[in-house]
Amino acid sequence: MKQAATDNCQSIAFPAVGCGLARCDIGLVAQTMVREVNRQLAKYPLSVIFVIKPERLDIYDEFLKEIRLLQEPKQTPSIENISTTIGQGTIEIEKGNITLQKVDVIIGTSSSEALKKIIMNAAGDKAKLMYNTEYKKNPNSPLISIPSCQLACNRIFFIKWQPDKNLAILRKSITDFVSIVIQNTIAYQFSSIALPIIGCGQHGCPVNLMAKTMIAEIKKQLTISNVPMIVKFIVEPEREHVYQTFCKQIEATQEGNSTAVFSSANF
Repeated sequence: MKQAATDNCQSIAFPAVGCGLARCDIGLVAQTMVREVNRQLAKYPLSVIFVIKPERLDIYDEFLKEIRLLQEPKQTPSIENISTTIGQGTIEIEKGNITLQKVDVIIGTSSSEALKKIIMNAAGDKAKLMYNTEYKKNPNSPLISIPSCQLACNRIFFIKWQPDKNLAILRKSITDFVSIVIQNTIAYQFSSIALPIIGCGQHGCPVNLMAKTMIAEIKKQLTISNVPMIVKFIVEPEREHVYQTFCKQIEATQEGNSTAVFSSANF
């Protein structure tokens, strides 16, 4: 849009990038593109058109929904945290900043440099040094555990994980990721975890698949281990689509037994 404005253009047409062969999550693409275009319009007065293939009504509907949301008056949501009980454990979904969570362990991944940078910057230079030292010792380790340093947690786990275009492989990688997190949390005798929503940002993994697979595996692990444990999914406040998808999946795991908790923690 900056280039279009520089070239004195008055209008611009965008395709729905990533929603075809790339199979990116349509809701995420629509939300990101519409919100970013809206933000850019404040700087560059252009006429913007999203061009959707006539047969892709699913894509059209998602973009239309996001555009209509921009036209609605903004309301402050009253519910920011939802949870469900699995045996002695609890699964929660919360909007907030993962580095501010007062839990036993905060989770990062090897695949997200952005998340790693956020955690490291908050934890401090000592944490960066410790991570680099541990990584050099064993670069193929599925988990690197370091002290929390400047964070309010006890430890930081960095889990080796990579997304995959093959959905079967992706599901398997997610279940392995969750299993490593839960089993190592138990091994450290910890009882609370703050998890990021992996794969739903720059990797463009299907949000529904990620939510369903992650929550199902956590439910399985909590049922098998039967230990008191709180697993908190932390979603960036602006990622409303991701937040709502995970909320719906948590509610679906134990219909009728989910509890909405009024909270605005760590915004």
